[in-house]
Amino acid sequence: MLEEKNMIVPALRVNNRSVNQTFLEEKLGMKTILEEGPFAEFAGHKQDKKARLVLIESPSMRTRAVKGLKKLANITLKVKDPAEIESLLAEGAPFSKLYRGKKGLGFETSMPEGYRFLLHSEENSSDLQEILPPVTFTRANDFSGLTEFFVEKILINTPSPQASKDFYQKFLPEQDVVAFQDAKDADLLAAADSTWDLDSLRVPLASDADLATLKSHLSGDFFIDKKETFLQTTDPSNIEIWFEK
Repeated sequence: MLEEKNMIVPALRVNNRSVNQTFLEEKLGMKTILEEGPFAEFAGHKQDKKARLVLIESPSMRTRAVKGLKKLANITLKVKDPAEIESLLAEGAPFSKLYRGKKGLGFETSMPEGYRFLLHSEENSSDLQEILPPVTFTRANDFSGLTEFFVEKILINTPSPQASKDFYQKFLPEQDVVAFQDAKDADLLAAADSTWDLDSLRVPLASDADLATLKSHLSGDFFIDKKETFLQTTDPSNIEIWFEK
């Protein structure tokens, strides 16, 4: 099993869920584990299913394309079995950059609506060295998709990286999944539901987690349900944060 310090699930708002869903399934080897209304959740193909990525369809009558840079710079996915990455490439997964590490290959790619991903299996992504094609890829005989993967890093463009770091430090002082880089552009502070961009980050909590402690750190607006199993707020970039028991 993969070892996780934190499990943070990014939810990406898209114009056309079907096109992007097909890409995640057929090109990145993910499995759709839930479809409900505008939402689709994705995980690996192993039996114990936990959502690792979410798509939210949001038609153009309510949402528009980002002007300039997206808030989401890229998502790094760590794949348990390096042979499965090579199998994806052998089956025609598109890539903009190709890497080789100590364990196997890695690659960068983009969804149809521009969200960027890096897939690798290394202990550290710094072990990857860019290589140039042509490269011969070998497909595993029993390959049917990614057995197991998790979101290792979510890199966010923001005009105020320190304010964002301080915000997450209050709630998740040990997290090293969400990172920030300084950027300036028109929609980096847009409302979460107004553009096709990173909509929300979902943080699963233990059943005995104390939401009162979370509330004590909040200075802005938030929502909490009557049973205190769900708390929703926004970070300095207007990305929604969902804490869920």
